[in-house]
Amino acid sequence: MWKNTAVEIFGFILITLALIFYIGWSLKYNAWFDVGLFSFVTPILIFGILGIILARLKERESQ
Repeated sequence: MWKNTAVEIFGFILITLALIFYIGWSLKYNAWFDVGLFSFVTPILIFGILGIILARLKERESQ
């Protein structure tokens, strides 16, 4: 159970970091639609979402 919770927390941290980085970079450089920014933030966001999904699926299997 703790392992699944740690993965879920890590997923939330990744999502939070991706959003903070995107907003911070966009505010600093006024580049809201920068392809380079998208290419950096998108994988971090996807890994965070997949981590949460994986943790919740494993939790259901263990019940």
